[in-house]
Amino acid sequence: MESNKRLKAMVCTAPFTLEWQPLSLPPLGPRDVLLHVAQTGICPSDVRVYVGKSSIKLPKILGHEAVAQVAAVGSEVASVKPGQWVVPDGIIKCGTCPACRKGRPNKCQRVRYASGAYGEATIVPETNVYPMRETTLLRAATFTEPLACVLRGERMLRITPGETVLVIGCGPIGLLHIQVAKRFGARVLAADLKRERLDKALSLGADVALDPQQPLHEAVRAETDGYGADAAVVAFGSSRLVEAAATALGYGGRLNIFAGVYPQDPVSIDPNLIHYNELVITGSADHTPIDYAEALNLIERGLVQVLPLVSDVVPLRELQRGFEIVQAQQGLKVIVEVNPELAR
Repeated sequence: MESNKRLKAMVCTAPFTLEWQPLSLPPLGPRDVLLHVAQTGICPSDVRVYVGKSSIKLPKILGHEAVAQVAAVGSEVASVKPGQWVVPDGIIKCGTCPACRKGRPNKCQRVRYASGAYGEATIVPETNVYPMRETTLLRAATFTEPLACVLRGERMLRITPGETVLVIGCGPIGLLHIQVAKRFGARVLAADLKRERLDKALSLGADVALDPQQPLHEAVRAETDGYGADAAVVAFGSSRLVEAAATALGYGGRLNIFAGVYPQDPVSIDPNLIHYNELVITGSADHTPIDYAEALNLIERGLVQVLPLVSDVVPLRELQRGFEIVQAQQGLKVIVEVNPELAR
């Protein structure tokens, strides 16, 4: 990337409004790393901000599923050097608040955010930079952040080998859940209304694609000798799917509400179902540094397949088109080429 190039960013200035603006970054601190962003995945949370279904204040540079090249480092940085390829974590935890010290840095109470990855450059602390192997494909590395979130969710389900796990929603996140559950030794049932997504789920390791025309609890019990699933993940934001998942669980079943529901819509579940069936209902959000490092490791070792999830690639100047693809639930994962000259 040319050193004299004037950096730009696609800024969300108001709902449904993106503007191509000059990028202004703060001075580089002694433990900071300046990164030139190569590619970034589009997360549905970015789209929620774009369509006005978020409390995040605008204007803002969105984007957090990035892969980047080190452009410069602060005077005290020792772990990376200019020219090196890395995956940044743009969520900067304080490390000292009660949540951080209780082992929940994903819920940091004094969290701050780096400039978003829909800008050509960003600055993050050295602690938030994860070096990549030289052989790792850039596009694959953009999945580090979403896979880290999935790892946290799957861990909270405490899956053991041989259990049956139901994954509801076979978009990019659901397809990652399927693969991680398989890594934990589970038998996976995939549920989605779209046949093409069920076919993709089967190709990535799901054992059974449930008939979308059959009531969910009936389809699950037919595949589990009438018992029900040991665990379930709701990877699509719907209160009705949460309710349906609860009825599809067997005794002692665990349910992870992975996807946020917007607009808010209360869940109605019979407390006797939870009481008598000894169900555990939980949620998960974001990731910890351990999740982030393990996610990149799984991608680099080829233990989770991510490139088959990519359906569209758009240049940064066409970010709006990428948002529209995600909003319409067309294809699967959309990748944004931020600096196309950064390629490998």
